[in-house]
Amino acid sequence: MSSDKLLKRGPYRGPALGLQLIDVPRPSMEEHRRLSNDPTLKDYWLVLRRRKRTVILFAATVFMLVGVASFLMTPLYEATGRISVARENSNLLSSKEGADTISGDNAEYNMYLDAQIRILTSDTLVLQVAKDLHSLDTELQTDTTRNANTELANKQEASVILRALNRLDVSRVPRTPIIEIKYSDADPRTAAAFVNGIVRAYVEQNFRTRYDSTKQVSTWLADQLQELKADVERSQQKQVDYQRQKGILGIDEKQNIVTAKLDELNRELTAAEADRLQKQAIYENTISNDADLSPGTAENQVIQHLKQRQSEIKSQYAQATTELGHAHPKVLELQNELNLIDSVLTAEINKVAERSRMAYQIALKREKMLHAALEAQKQEANQLNESAIQYNILRHDLQSNQQLYDGLLQKLKEAGVSAGLKSTNVRVVDYARVPIRPSKPNILRNLAIGLLLGCLGGGALAFVLEKLDDRLRTPDQIESISALPPIAVIPDIGSEGKRQLKGSRLKHFAGSTNGHAEKAELITYSRPNSEYAECYRALRTSLLLSSSTDQPKVILITSALPYEGKTTISVNCAMVLAQKKKRVLLIDADLRAPKIHQVLKVSSRSGLSTLLSGSAEVRPVDVIVQSAQLSTLFVLPAGPIPDQPAELLDSDRMKRFLAEWRHQFDHIVFDTAPLLLATDSTILSMQADSVLLTVRSGQTPKEALVRARDLLLGVGANLIGVVVNAVDLREPGLNNYGYYGYSAYTRK
Repeated sequence: MSSDKLLKRGPYRGPALGLQLIDVPRPSMEEHRRLSNDPTLKDYWLVLRRRKRTVILFAATVFMLVGVASFLMTPLYEATGRISVARENSNLLSSKEGADTISGDNAEYNMYLDAQIRILTSDTLVLQVAKDLHSLDTELQTDTTRNANTELANKQEASVILRALNRLDVSRVPRTPIIEIKYSDADPRTAAAFVNGIVRAYVEQNFRTRYDSTKQVSTWLADQLQELKADVERSQQKQVDYQRQKGILGIDEKQNIVTAKLDELNRELTAAEADRLQKQAIYENTISNDADLSPGTAENQVIQHLKQRQSEIKSQYAQATTELGHAHPKVLELQNELNLIDSVLTAEINKVAERSRMAYQIALKREKMLHAALEAQKQEANQLNESAIQYNILRHDLQSNQQLYDGLLQKLKEAGVSAGLKSTNVRVVDYARVPIRPSKPNILRNLAIGLLLGCLGGGALAFVLEKLDDRLRTPDQIESISALPPIAVIPDIGSEGKRQLKGSRLKHFAGSTNGHAEKAELITYSRPNSEYAECYRALRTSLLLSSSTDQPKVILITSALPYEGKTTISVNCAMVLAQKKKRVLLIDADLRAPKIHQVLKVSSRSGLSTLLSGSAEVRPVDVIVQSAQLSTLFVLPAGPIPDQPAELLDSDRMKRFLAEWRHQFDHIVFDTAPLLLATDSTILSMQADSVLLTVRSGQTPKEALVRARDLLLGVGANLIGVVVNAVDLREPGLNNYGYYGYSAYTRK
């Protein structure tokens, strides 16, 4: 691969500390946005781990609420009774045994059982049982004189019915004729008594309804019996008179003979038509196509033998012609033999065609004869049917009347008809017993359901909070949002230090707030062998290798918003550059809220603002001081806060001083104001060789990062990447960055 192609590539990101070695192409911003919208199962798991406190707290809250509510609920006892409802016999005249039993599970029977369930939960039945149990008087606690008011009585009854129906549950046991009746009440005896009352009332109502119905049918049968007797006599007389008039005798036997013969002729005609069609197809194919290709030819052994001999003679003739010539006697002999075979073969093929024609003519004639016989038989059958139509009508009428009369007469004569009419299709399977233990609340089940719902709800709440949270946390998330490589990741001393640093190290970092901040900003000097200093050295390596030509001289470090650690990054970046024995100038260009003079303990009475304001008495050598920590590190503090910082930073004096400092120092590090609060950083970024954008993990919003990136890219700044600051290495999903391993390695 040529060096020109390598120079055109984008920066390469190291696996753990953001090292950049050579330029490689990286995905576009659109591709990063597309990839960021495709979460995986691992992403969901990381969200749950990150929000585990929310999930646990929500689940515990739901679990406790469900537990408290379950213990405060009034115990309810559920009594259960069962009845079996067989199929109702709709034909009261049937004498078959078991006519009222079930015979399968069909839609009609299911509708019947559904209707019985509605009857069991009807207002009339429920109110009747409630009155029998005196629940109406107990609930109302009033005397009978007040019940004279109809409207008040209706309201009272409706209240009792509603309360009972809310506690009553009637359902069918699947694929059985059994119906379960359940009732819940705080008193177990009341629950059992109500269920048994429903069962008794339903059985009594069912029996009374069936008895009244069968009694009406019996009365009607007695009246109809006399009329049916007269109808039977008239039907018999009509049949005899018609049979004598038409001379019909043994109609069933004749009709059977005629019909059988007609069926036989019909089958033979169908077979003849099929045979004729087959022979006709063979014959027509022989006429219209080459007769040599007809099926009869292929099956003829003589023709096949002649064809084989013909092929042999043709082969011999061709060979002899080639060797001896056309006039040779042997060739002429072969020619004569070949002509003879051709004539014989043609004659045999013509015989096959003639046989096909004759077979077709015979089949056609047979078909016509069968067709004529069938038509004659049809006429005979029609004549018989015309005479038998009226006779059959009279006979069927007589049979119907006779069967109906015999059935009714048998029903009325049966001694046990009254017992059959009074029978019922409802059978009590189980009466309700007084329950021993309450059915509600089921505390263990409620707690299990509460825990499950709490976990599910906590997980849902975690995803909602994660969706609403627009703060950036992990380097992968930052890269997916901004399409900028995280060239360095700086752990958070406040979280990782507490986990790793013990004894004197923990006291060293976790003292007062100010002391903690100071040590974080000077970590590369005070703890050069720590993992934090190593991260800044990785940042230095990325900076120096960010360009394949010259190392960047002017390095600008900024952030989108305040308190994201840009000053800490700037100071430590300048220190690790100076530790390479390079002359480094650290400039505090944040002319609105400068901090470098506080960190490095230098005077800020004069500084960058003094130089840029145009004072003739002040020269750069007067305000640039040597750092007390490193001899090759020089510091230019911000100086007094000016009225118009942006105009000073964009002045010609600033450009002239920067050009001079490029020759005097190896590297110049700018600490600038936040991008979204002031335009100072945007102005200086156009003069910098490399620009670093600082992002604080768990604090910087997504929109702020995107807006800051767009501002820098919009003015043509050389934005080489993002420094992710204050990363909590306990954050789920950060194990891939390997910082725990470095900490253990440095302690070996």
